Amino acid sequence: MRSCFIECLRKATAGFLLLTLLSCATTSEKNRELAKYRLRIGTSYLEAGDYPAALRELLLAEKLDPQNEMVQNNLGLAYFFRDRYDLAAQHLHRAIELSPSFTEARNNYARVLIEQARYDEALKELKVVLDDLTYPDPAKAWVNVGLAHFNKGDFARAKEAFATAIQINRNHCLGQTFYGRSLLELGDLETAAQALDNAVVICRPSKFDEPHYYSGLAYYKLGKTSAAIARMEEVMKLYPQGRFAKKAESMLKLMK
Repeated sequence: MRSCFIECLRKATAGFLLLTLLSCATTSEKNRELAKYRLRIGTSYLEAGDYPAALRELLLAEKLDPQNEMVQNNLGLAYFFRDRYDLAAQHLHRAIELSPSFTEARNNYARVLIEQARYDEALKELKVVLDDLTYPDPAKAWVNVGLAHFNKGDFARAKEAFATAIQINRNHCLGQTFYGRSLLELGDLETAAQALDNAVVICRPSKFDEPHYYSGLAYYKLGKTSAAIARMEEVMKLYPQGRFAKKAESMLKLMK
């Protein structure tokens, strides 16, 4: 009788455990699906430049599925665009931990390290990125290599990195801009002016004011004051709220 009771209890317990495990598995799967939904919404906000809304959705996605490397990557980007480089680095590093072959996250992590002035660490990560021959956007990685060297003050190596980037993608706005800026720092003013004029055209759709300003600066150093004034006036007219508007205003006062 006792052995029969024990056997029945064992079977009942096993059945209960099986139901519990199935229930947990179903809940986990539902959470992962909900996380994907939140991820899609958050990514849409991210692409639209609505970073507070992106963060709200992506943080909800993280609660539902903390092991999702894409959620971690996009959270890192959202924090990056809010200038919270500490949190950006944390989430991007987590994305790499979850998926070491996630090269885009590694490239994004290197970009954040550059903003934190951790240039040698960034270059180490970027070597891994560039060693991945399946990575579809090596121009982006070369731009980051250039930015690391540029911020270290090694303008010759920066120039070479940016040159490589624009050989791969001639329409890379940041690559073209910093190629011109590197030439400007190296004193190659004629080539710098030409490169920055190219950047002005390429960057126009993205409303990026930096090449306008540095193109004007190159012309001013060349003694072409009228061309320099025209560029600075373009900065004031086209990008009155831009990062270089006040600098352009100051330069115009100096030139006129």
